[in-house]
Amino acid sequence: MQGQAYGVPADTTDMTQPMTGQDPAEPSFGGISFSAVAWQGLPGMVLPGLIYFLVSRRAPVLVALAAASCVPVVDALVRIVRRRPPNAATGLFVLGTAVSVGLAFWSGAGMFILAKGAVLSAMLGIAFALSAAIRRPLTRTLAVRFGCAHAEGRRRLAERWGHPSVARVFQVLSIGWGVLLLLQAAEQTTFALTLPPGVVMTLDGPMHLAITALGVVASLAYVRRRQHADPAVALIPSRAR
Repeated sequence: MQGQAYGVPADTTDMTQPMTGQDPAEPSFGGISFSAVAWQGLPGMVLPGLIYFLVSRRAPVLVALAAASCVPVVDALVRIVRRRPPNAATGLFVLGTAVSVGLAFWSGAGMFILAKGAVLSAMLGIAFALSAAIRRPLTRTLAVRFGCAHAEGRRRLAERWGHPSVARVFQVLSIGWGVLLLLQAAEQTTFALTLPPGVVMTLDGPMHLAITALGVVASLAYVRRRQHADPAVALIPSRAR
């Protein structure tokens, strides 16, 4: 995902205690601020299409595509100005942008820019699937990273989520996200090959958000079902009535 969840409340409770009646402020898989993720990803959904249509009025298509694809670079610069170091996801998108734009101008083919999203989605999908295969699921790594804003809370989350039943849940989630990202790569490839460049730049962000939302909803539904079947799977807090 391109956005990040910040402002998650600090961990102030004993994370070894059962989840029933748990304080909702306690970091957990279900405590990740998906609304914050979506809000911070909003520029990446809206700006590329808008920039393309504005620049394409006065410049060649290739220049307009290059300008529209530079939103991750702007995001990285903003993070640096705000003294927040770019994360791995930002670095990956900046690198992908640099390579795709460079190849596009070298070859004169805008397809390198249009296909950038498909290539990145495929790489991420393969990474999620491989992480599940080697039993180091990326979903667990990301959940720990975004589940708490502080190092101590993340350490305690990692300890609590070391149970074999929980590890299997994260493996299944990694496989699911791997498949979803590979399907997204297929969709992005189809769009790049069949639709006008401006339409591709406009649709890519909203489609990415829709597919991510589908993955989040399916993930939470699966975790709730597993948690109901196995008390050891304590990922989402159960609020006391």
